[in-house]
Amino acid sequence: MNASNGKQPLLSYDGKLGELYGIFIKNLLLQIVTLGIYRFWATTNTRRYVWSRVQFQGERFEYTGTGGELFKGFLLAIATFSGAIIGVVILTMVLTKLTHSVVLSSLPLVALYVFIFIAAAGAFYSAQRYRLSRTLWCGIRGGMSGSALVYGAYVLLYGLLLVVTLGQMAPWVTMRLTERRINTTSFGSETFHFQGRARELYGPFLATFAGIIALVVVLGLIFLNSIKLFFMVMGPLHEGGKVSAQVFMPMLAFYLLLLVGSLLIQCFYLALVTRHVTGNTRLGEQLRFGSTLTGVRLLGVLAGNLVIVFCTLGLGYPIALQRGLRLLADTLVVEGALDPQTLEQSNQRPPRTGEGMLNLLDHGGAL
Repeated sequence: MNASNGKQPLLSYDGKLGELYGIFIKNLLLQIVTLGIYRFWATTNTRRYVWSRVQFQGERFEYTGTGGELFKGFLLAIATFSGAIIGVVILTMVLTKLTHSVVLSSLPLVALYVFIFIAAAGAFYSAQRYRLSRTLWCGIRGGMSGSALVYGAYVLLYGLLLVVTLGQMAPWVTMRLTERRINTTSFGSETFHFQGRARELYGPFLATFAGIIALVVVLGLIFLNSIKLFFMVMGPLHEGGKVSAQVFMPMLAFYLLLLVGSLLIQCFYLALVTRHVTGNTRLGEQLRFGSTLTGVRLLGVLAGNLVIVFCTLGLGYPIALQRGLRLLADTLVVEGALDPQTLEQSNQRPPRTGEGMLNLLDHGGAL
């Protein structure tokens, strides 16, 4: 399927780098002064600017979230985890005293780990719901139904499936989780629909998998001596920790090169997944989406952004963000038109707080 046939650009973005830098510098200084607490308001400032510079059918988007909502969500997440940890400690002590069984007394800790994994996976789902509920176009907001914890449970089950199959079910898992996110999403009274076909992704996935294995082998040969030394000093450190210092930098370089190299190798597969997902997504019967993203272009933007952010020690973040937003606007396409007069307001109850679990367990992404 050619995702771009008969389709026009979906979005236009007219943000200016100088304005982004003004917001970035202000946010950075206030975060330093407040010891990081201002980051919730910093995120909101950036989103309000970016949303306001994106247009669809000549109408701009509006972001209505607040830093206070993000901060309250963060505090709620801390309270939830603190309560869970305290409950696990108390329950473990009670089981130890009553049963004297190491197995039984360890069950609350296992349950805590499972809860943390589910909460972390579900955090991306709840964050998407929050951002949609705070996004307006022509006065109409987005919405999302379903449970973040249920989504997190599916991620856990699918993760176990990936372990059992040595990762070979990844395309199928990707499609099923994407369906769960998109098919519970709505804009106003219209719902999104997506049905993925994993078989179309398996050839490129296997090629990508082989490429990453080859990268591991090559890096393993390059850093072979450092890896041998690392395993030799896993026990007591020698020469007052001198050997461990010799091992640390090569091993850090190994992992960084593996991480960055794997990400770059995946660019062509990620571009294919993006084209497949957008090309099989529609909003009601009015809009059909597509993408013109290519692996070469994604590789160029991603590699360039990594270099920019790394070489500027993070100060080039606005440049990287601007490049990413322009890539998004340039490659998303749509067929059809959306008449705002036919839309009713979303009937999904918007969350009162935002992204607390994601802010606690993860940085939350670029925006």
